[in-house]
Amino acid sequence: MYLNIRRLLLGATIIFLTSLQPIQAQSQIAGAIKTENGQPLSFANVLLLSASDSSLIKGQVSGEDGGYLIKNVAAGDYLLKASMVGFLEYCSQPFQLKNQEGQMDLGSITLEEDVKELKAVEVVGKKPLFEQKIDRMVVNVEGSITAAGATALEVLERSPGVVVNRQNNSLSLAGKDGVVVMMNGKINRMPIAAVVQLLQGMPSSNIEKIELITTPPANFDAEGNAGYINIVLKQSNDKGLNGSYTLSGGYGRGSTASGGGNFNYRNNNINLFGDYSFSRLAQEQVFTFERQVLLNGETIGTKTISERDPIQRNHNARIGLDWNLSPKTVVGVLLSGYDNRWSMDALNRSTISRNGLPDTLLTIANDEVNHWKHFGGNLNFQHTIREGETLTLNADYLNYDNTNPTNYLITYNDGEDNFLFDEQTFSGKSTPIKVGVGALDYTKKFSEKIKMEAGLKGTISRFDNDVTVSRIENGVPENDPNLTAKYKLEESIGAAYTAFDLKLDDKSDLKLGLRYEYTNSNLGTEEQANIVDRQYGNFFPSAFLTRTFNDQNSANISYSRRITRPTFNDMAPFVIFVDPYTFFSGNAALQPSISNNVKVDYRFKTALFSVQYTVEDSAIARFQTRIIEGTNQQLIASENMKNRKTAAFTIAFPIKVTNWWRMQNNLIGSWQQVNAYLDGAPLQISTKNLRATWINMFTLPHDFSAELVGFYQTKGLFGTAEFLPIGALNFGIQKKFRGNAGTLRFGIDDILNSIKWRGESNFPEYNLVSKFEADFSQRTFKLTYSRNFGNKELKGSRQRQTGSEEERGRVN
Repeated sequence: MYLNIRRLLLGATIIFLTSLQPIQAQSQIAGAIKTENGQPLSFANVLLLSASDSSLIKGQVSGEDGGYLIKNVAAGDYLLKASMVGFLEYCSQPFQLKNQEGQMDLGSITLEEDVKELKAVEVVGKKPLFEQKIDRMVVNVEGSITAAGATALEVLERSPGVVVNRQNNSLSLAGKDGVVVMMNGKINRMPIAAVVQLLQGMPSSNIEKIELITTPPANFDAEGNAGYINIVLKQSNDKGLNGSYTLSGGYGRGSTASGGGNFNYRNNNINLFGDYSFSRLAQEQVFTFERQVLLNGETIGTKTISERDPIQRNHNARIGLDWNLSPKTVVGVLLSGYDNRWSMDALNRSTISRNGLPDTLLTIANDEVNHWKHFGGNLNFQHTIREGETLTLNADYLNYDNTNPTNYLITYNDGEDNFLFDEQTFSGKSTPIKVGVGALDYTKKFSEKIKMEAGLKGTISRFDNDVTVSRIENGVPENDPNLTAKYKLEESIGAAYTAFDLKLDDKSDLKLGLRYEYTNSNLGTEEQANIVDRQYGNFFPSAFLTRTFNDQNSANISYSRRITRPTFNDMAPFVIFVDPYTFFSGNAALQPSISNNVKVDYRFKTALFSVQYTVEDSAIARFQTRIIEGTNQQLIASENMKNRKTAAFTIAFPIKVTNWWRMQNNLIGSWQQVNAYLDGAPLQISTKNLRATWINMFTLPHDFSAELVGFYQTKGLFGTAEFLPIGALNFGIQKKFRGNAGTLRFGIDDILNSIKWRGESNFPEYNLVSKFEADFSQRTFKLTYSRNFGNKELKGSRQRQTGSEEERGRVN
């Protein structure tokens, strides 16, 4: 038991830096477990816990004489917990083990018999907010008070190293773009803007944890320069019928409401599970755009203020079944889907000035709908050939449908606000997407020191993008032939990988992997075929080296090579107008980018230190602004840069201020250099960025608890644009009712009303001077009630993924 627990702890802690660290002095803790009549109690569980967060340090089982001996314990503050079926649990007061060799004798512990009939055993573990594992950082969302009533997007904003750019609907991780988002290990093959919309409508009550995977291993697809964000939804492991439900409502310059529930039924060879969530967000937004252009010797200025009234309504559901055909064979089926509708009425006022004097005034009334529907199915087969040898087969089908109609009524006035004329414009986009995925994975454990993984995967994608832009003249729409077209994209990706896990010694582990991917991509229209026709293959090696020096020191060094392919919508052109002179579009000339990543992690006690360096060739930057030569028109589209270099560090450490006040502090700094081209001329810009997150957790009397969470981020780069500093403060308090009567939480988001995205591009030598401000979020007051129901008898669950983990995030 002791050796098994020790191996589990060593495998879950953080990894290699150097083997020349000094070994601290170690001590032992001894004692004995007995019954009320003084008899030795053998086979009792004895757990040594950290006094700061109750996390498990070591474990033992008492011997036949009731005695136990826990060896190699570093100095620190601990708790000792003893338990046995049929007896009441014992937990000691906190005690200190000093930094000296020797043995501490805790004497005899008496366990009292549980006189009540034992009907079930409930195991409750308190997880730390952040856990560093060999290849990922885990954020345990469950139990966070300020996360109650929040959305998945808001939880991501508070996670270490994650930056959510609501202005451009984008995500970055450790200072890098190209994040791939997964749900329960399944990639959402949607445009990143639609993924952000999905997360904005997903209640945090459905989330168990978030995994930040910056250097993915070989069994993951090579897609994504910044790595993966895996959002793990709740699924109970308990026998019988059980689940939970949550209701939440709030207000802040508009209403927010959400609700959801999940269930799990597990009996004998059958496990049926599912969940459903609903959300509606209707809060006002204000955008401001400004730019300045030199045209024919004159300075042309454009300023637009957009007052937006959006409503976002999301339905998300999934249901799954696992069936154990035999002790060695399991078949699983998973169905999932959503219906997410974002609609908006906006009033935009634009002023066009000539040499500082008003020349033209525009009023633009527009309404827009962005509606995403999705259905997906997965069939999973897993067979254990023999102990330590398994074969897994996945087949997936994913279907998406997106419609995006927008109407514009533009009123033109002269500089003195005299009416000139009206203009009506319509833009629409219909985008059905179909994806099929097949994957075969094989694992074999040759010995306690060698494990192999290998697999094959194939993905076929079909994508249509029907874009229409028309102007209404005399009540009759006339399509613009330059902006109207039907695009068709076909893409296939074949992949093969192998990886080896090697245990070098009792304290060192090595994982080596190699993946090969071949891509065939073709984009064309009904009028013009082969606008894009590419075939390319790449190798993607990865390596992880782990070293655990002792219980308080461990380290890791890793390397991986990644690819970021242009997303579907970024290649297939579309048009969205902000005003007649500012519009978003696609870029069929986008090329894939390749990155090389090196990362070093170090853990001392509960503090985490990380350093990472990335070089990305042909880096893709989204929403880059350009002025069309000889005009006042601004084009916003994705573009390739020559390269992007990023160095980042992360420091995360908890502080126990008092027994009732604990803090978690995270500091992430980055340096980024961008080499790009503007109007064909080389451009190099660089900046330093710092993001600090401060989390305070308070344990209060009478089953109350509270959290205070804040973050601040200095300016940083988004392609060639520069984002200005931003920060926020959130507060939450909760009351747990006894007798499983649920939990009530009250929270205030953005207390200082400070979340405003601001950015600028200041390159007058390239005729590019612009800035913007986007006020997405308001101070919001929320009330949330949640409750669990059903049986709590623990039974282990099957851990599996589907075959489309890496496909669901690249629909864009």
